[in-house]
Amino acid sequence: MIMDMLINKLLLILFIMSCLNVLRHVYYFIQAWVRSETDNPVRYIINGKSLWVLSVSISYIIHSIFSGIYIKF
Repeated sequence: MIMDMLINKLLLILFIMSCLNVLRHVYYFIQAWVRSETDNPVRYIINGKSLWVLSVSISYIIHSIFSGIYIKF
């Protein structure tokens, strides 16, 4: 009972952190897009580790949409 509650709270915290990570990258992408000009475009560059964390965050959010956040024992 207590272990189920801890796991579910941990999954909820992980979901919130994933959402914040995706929102952070969306904000930086929009910032680079708005700052960009037609003559001199500004590229949004993501390094390897950040790209990996972003992809895991997006996949966890999509997985949570289809299967839910909570584990039912």
